[in-house]
Amino acid sequence: MRFLKKLIKVIVDVVEIHLSSMFLFAVFVTMFFQVWLRYIFRMPSPQLYEITLYSFAWTVLLGAAFAHRYRDHIRFNIIYEKLPRKMQLVIDIVFDLLMVVLFSISLKPVFRQAFWYHMIRSEVLGIPWTYLVLCLPLFLIFVIGHNIVFLYYEFRELFTGKPMKTEEKPWL
Repeated sequence: MRFLKKLIKVIVDVVEIHLSSMFLFAVFVTMFFQVWLRYIFRMPSPQLYEITLYSFAWTVLLGAAFAHRYRDHIRFNIIYEKLPRKMQLVIDIVFDLLMVVLFSISLKPVFRQAFWYHMIRSEVLGIPWTYLVLCLPLFLIFVIGHNIVFLYYEFRELFTGKPMKTEEKPWL
């Protein structure tokens, strides 16, 4: 059980941290070379534009899942912060359950649509769109997984009073 837990954490870290970092690096490098090619050599590159576009989509969705992992996304919590902890837990449980249910329902059609795109290829590089749009189902899977973990800790805190022990943010 401990090995499986560690393996899942390694896989999640590789995808959410390292893969998204590689895509972000690809965005910056390809944009840099696009500027050079377009404005210095007067030869725009559609290949680099396509790589930038798809790398940006992967970076945004994997980065959003990563931010959700630490609950470090934008929240409007002025009223939420004023509520007692038990009420905050109930609100968190309701919203986490709602997200798990809705994302789980949408997962099958999203996968079906993503694999349907194998017939379409990107305009310049000829990459099947399936590889380009798989970031959305991966995002859904990671958010569902993070919410299930949150639900476990929220229910535990609600019933036992033992506070959630979350993992440290790597950027602090």
